Amino acid sequence: MTQVRPGPFLTQPWEAGITGWIVVFGGSLVELVGGIVTNSMSMAIAAPILIAPAAIAVGLGLAQWWQVRSRGSDRANWWHLAGIAAALFTWLVWPITPTALIPIANARDACFMMSTATPACLARATSAMDNSHIAWWVTGALIVALAPLARRSRIAAWAAIPVALAGCFLAAHFLELLLLHYHVPGA
Repeated sequence: MTQVRPGPFLTQPWEAGITGWIVVFGGSLVELVGGIVTNSMSMAIAAPILIAPAAIAVGLGLAQWWQVRSRGSDRANWWHLAGIAAALFTWLVWPITPTALIPIANARDACFMMSTATPACLARATSAMDNSHIAWWVTGALIVALAPLARRSRIAAWAAIPVALAGCFLAAHFLELLLLHYHVPGA
């Protein structure tokens, strides 16, 4: 009598579903709490706290994609692309600009608003705005890059949500640190 060996862990519907739910929901929760807690911390502390949950979720999504692909298991339903859509929606509407900087269009305006229009302020504001834009656009690219994986990996599709939160919090963090450095009221 031959015994049928079950496939890899992440190809099993129930086990992969529960694991994915825990990782994506837990990662999103950690992102939300981490975004609040790291609000005034240095980037050296905030970045790992914000990136780790998203990286774990994406790593598990890639592992599931690999296992499903190599095993030839059933593909995920198309409706799992709702995770990508939710992540793109979050990425587009999540506020990344602190309220004190909302009317600001560029680094020069930011320095005039903070009453410190010095070359040092211009350099710091330009760097903060550039880094914020880079973090935001790289996040969008990562979300789009996860879309093709969604057909074989449900976890990868839904892992885009913690990625969106992490990227938005990182993009906002660069600008918040600028306001904290210049002691802007209400920052």
